[in-house]
Amino acid sequence: MTQEKFTIKKISRMGQTIDDYTTEAKSKNIIWGFAELDVTKAQKKFRAHKEKTGETISFTGFLISCFARAAERHKFPINTIRLKKKKFYIFDEVDVMTNIERTIDGIKRPTNYTVRNAHSKTLRQINDEIRAAQTKKIELTSGEKGGKKLIKIFPKLPRFIRKILIHKIFTDPLLKKKLLGTIGVTSVGMFGKDVNQLGWMIHLTPHTISLGVGSVATKYIPQKDGTNKEVESLAATIAMDHAVIDGGPGSRFFREFYYILKDECVEAEWCFKSL
Repeated sequence: MTQEKFTIKKISRMGQTIDDYTTEAKSKNIIWGFAELDVTKAQKKFRAHKEKTGETISFTGFLISCFARAAERHKFPINTIRLKKKKFYIFDEVDVMTNIERTIDGIKRPTNYTVRNAHSKTLRQINDEIRAAQTKKIELTSGEKGGKKLIKIFPKLPRFIRKILIHKIFTDPLLKKKLLGTIGVTSVGMFGKDVNQLGWMIHLTPHTISLGVGSVATKYIPQKDGTNKEVESLAATIAMDHAVIDGGPGSRFFREFYYILKDECVEAEWCFKSL
């Protein structure tokens, strides 16, 4: 009998924690919406800035900026966290949790980071904050003091204690805002990029609403005069907690976000003009 050849690798403590996190997230009443967003004007602005200054602006930072501005205009039910079946907590501050990539011990690892009061910050401020989070020694999980300590201690706790704490975080609006922010933006933009194909994601989220960022691809749209218009499209997924957001309010928020992304940001003082 031929002996099988294989390698056994232990699941890291952080991997086990992520498993606990996703198990809890599955209990939420998440619904998803998918769209192609026209980011042609924004991409031209990015390229022009890169040619002029040599600086690459964070595309995730740009989306956070637009997403937060839209959420601030639709605080209920978008920037809202539900307390069981009793009441809603509607927050004035829009805190956006995102994932950044940091090199730790020579290995690139994804880490959560929360941009506080993102609705009141310029694109320049958010871009610089994200770049600093990718390279400097800062408190990562919450964007506040104590975040680094939490990252070290939490994965070492017994699983049943982790699950109790995660459930507490998910169901306590004030604690959730402090540790996870009020809304989320997560990115897997590399999918489909090399073959110029749109790639969407279906993601779980602890937030009332979260933007899933897929790839950007060039498309050609037929025009009435027989020509083709070149458009750069972003594959975007909106994950919403249906226990908080109904279809109508969710659609109105999404239209606001798309308007900001496609047109308003181009000439807004808080967006490209802040660079």
